[in-house]
Amino acid sequence: MHITKIISQPILLLSFALMLAGQNGIAQQQQGSTANMLLEGLQVMEYSYPGQKVFIHTDKDEYIAGETIWLKVYVVNATTHRPDTLSTNLYVELFNNRGELASILLMRLDNGYSHGDIFLPDSLPEGSYRISAYTDWMHNFDENLFFSKDIHVTNHIEENFIKRLDSWRRRFFNRKLERSYEDMQFAFFPEGGNLITGLENRVAFKAANSLGGGVEASGMLLDGSGNEILEFSTLHNGMGSFEFTPAAGERYTAVVEFEDGSSDSYRLPAQKQAGYLLGASQDGTNLNIRVAAGDQTPGASSGNELIILLQSRGRAIMLENILVGEDGYSISLPLEELPEGVSQIMLFTPDGQPISERLAFINRGGVSEVNFDGVVVDGDNGDKLRLMLHLPGELSGGSYSLAVLDTESSEPDHSPNIASQFLLFSELGYTAKDPWFYLSEDSPVAREAADLVMMTNGWKRFDWEDLVSGEYPEIKYGFPKGITLRGQVSPQSSDRETGEINVELAVSQDYIDIYTTTTNKQGDFSFSNLEYDGLFTATLRIDRPVHHRRLRADINFRDTEDIEYKNNYNTKPFSVTARGSDWERISKPETMFSSRPMVEPSRESVSMYGTADQVLYFDDIRDQHSSIGDILRSRVRGLRFIDGEIVLRGQSSFQLSNEPVFMIDENFVNRNIFLSVSPHDVDRLAVYSGPSTAILGSRGANGALIIYTRRGDDHRHIGEYEYFLQGFHMPAETFEAKIHTGIYDELGISRTLYWEPDIRSAGNEELDFTFPTDNNVRNLRVIFQGVDENGRLTFSNIVIENTD
Repeated sequence: MHITKIISQPILLLSFALMLAGQNGIAQQQQGSTANMLLEGLQVMEYSYPGQKVFIHTDKDEYIAGETIWLKVYVVNATTHRPDTLSTNLYVELFNNRGELASILLMRLDNGYSHGDIFLPDSLPEGSYRISAYTDWMHNFDENLFFSKDIHVTNHIEENFIKRLDSWRRRFFNRKLERSYEDMQFAFFPEGGNLITGLENRVAFKAANSLGGGVEASGMLLDGSGNEILEFSTLHNGMGSFEFTPAAGERYTAVVEFEDGSSDSYRLPAQKQAGYLLGASQDGTNLNIRVAAGDQTPGASSGNELIILLQSRGRAIMLENILVGEDGYSISLPLEELPEGVSQIMLFTPDGQPISERLAFINRGGVSEVNFDGVVVDGDNGDKLRLMLHLPGELSGGSYSLAVLDTESSEPDHSPNIASQFLLFSELGYTAKDPWFYLSEDSPVAREAADLVMMTNGWKRFDWEDLVSGEYPEIKYGFPKGITLRGQVSPQSSDRETGEINVELAVSQDYIDIYTTTTNKQGDFSFSNLEYDGLFTATLRIDRPVHHRRLRADINFRDTEDIEYKNNYNTKPFSVTARGSDWERISKPETMFSSRPMVEPSRESVSMYGTADQVLYFDDIRDQHSSIGDILRSRVRGLRFIDGEIVLRGQSSFQLSNEPVFMIDENFVNRNIFLSVSPHDVDRLAVYSGPSTAILGSRGANGALIIYTRRGDDHRHIGEYEYFLQGFHMPAETFEAKIHTGIYDELGISRTLYWEPDIRSAGNEELDFTFPTDNNVRNLRVIFQGVDENGRLTFSNIVIENTD
């Protein structure tokens, strides 16, 4: 048997052409084999479907309504962590805990970087909000890999004008949230995915409330006779593990007691007598991998051929054909030769079927830190602070952001940052409480806790079965350079093919730009590479085709109505749930929430009487019918001829007429004149059968039929459509804060003293920042983070305590 192994240095970008040519020895030695298909599948994913990671540095995590969210965007290649140069567009959405959109930005990326701001109106309701960010390209893949961050907005003045209904809703929400904290859950995660009879198995577990927040717990493992096998308890964030050897035929149960005193029993997953156990551990120097076969596994005594693969960030690090017999298989890989971050170990059958998965987190402390050179009081009146930092020399060509906060807490901050996002949780498609803990703490507890995160989660970036079979993601979204408007011209009243139609787009901002294109035969068109900032209007015009067919033009845009917010461990209860002592019945300025997209059409109404329940355009149907009566019978929904009467809304009287109102060009006529109009003279027919007939008063009780003739309506509907569009976000030029400083201390919320989102540096240089201060500063927290052109990450969180 031939065993092949590759080890590539971390962050070493190998040439796709060289790898396919077999320079590393694998492609030539295993041509046509499953191992080769796995390797080539990874290469195709890396080079033809490159992954992206997004991180947004916000100045802080909790805000007061009336403040501004200041943000810096980092987009990197998912494999190399080098700044992404493919995408120019990034969408940033802010929505509340009911999934209602509060703000959406289209940000222009410059080599993977951008910065901007989201203003939070003082009328914004208090509550938990979520920031989501993604590129067009990321829409081709799992949306769990979009960037996501929870923030909280406090609005302490709401008690002065809160509505009674809102008070009730908030109290109900708080009670529901409290019940979620009390609802305990527990789950087991056998290492490698399988519990194998007769082998020593390591089993991880997670105790959490229904919001996903880890809770402390302890318990006993019992066999089928109720005998105690062992005791266990959580280590960190509700996670822990234990080891034991399952006996054949036994079913095991755990009795768990949670931190609130409640208890319950849980069955372990059923054990397998035939199968493979995949384990991994670290000793500070090596990553040790072991594979063992259960006693009843067919062929275990003589050995079975399997494939083992270790990949990191979508790139193969080790690939071997192995023989697993009675002695199993083991290998030790030097940690210094493995890329930092999440590595995935996979075990396959010879034909490429996944058997087991084990994730491992490699942390060698490779995140760079800035050197803090000091802070001094500056200015003539001592009203400024001067902050001095020094970047390490190994960095080159990086982009960084800096936030300086006046904060109540001086404790270590384990909140999400660029390192915890790119190295750990962006690979898993979820986040956890205090993610920086797993990287910052150089302790046995932190290392074991990080390994428990690996055991309780799986790989999310692609599906192995699809990869082996050569099925790759369907690409619907590319890398647009600028704004792309796509749309369709279609017939109003038939399914006939549109044909090639000339379309003109007129964009009006400081001046008017005219763009022209021609649709394909199905009516599809697009305008690409548009570069406009802020809000602007655009007019879409289509040529009136031959035979004056009634056509309509629409711009297609991605709908945002499917936004979903799930309460989680970051969700906070409402603090304002009742009217305050200074409550007044005043007209509160409402902040509008909607699921509206970034493109909003504004069109003429088809009638002076408002929105019709049905509109028939005669361009495509007039040649198919000889009379108006034929069209009414075959085309109008719900219309019937009963005993010679035209009935639209059902019979409402035994004695009076049940017929609708008849109108031509919005003038009342009798039914005979209405029915005598030639279909060739009609532009459209508006049908009113619902609540919209109220505008006609009592005479509209039975509905209304309104004909608009071509002669009487020539001035209307000339094939012109106006849209309001949102272009690229224009960031505020300067940072400013307008909230009274005492409010921050009263609410226990950090105050942003200084924000600098666009620091460019080649490393090994001093950085000097001066900004205003005052006597209300509690403690100073300095947050500095970014990435250089080679994918090296930098993060520092420095606290300077106020000793006055």
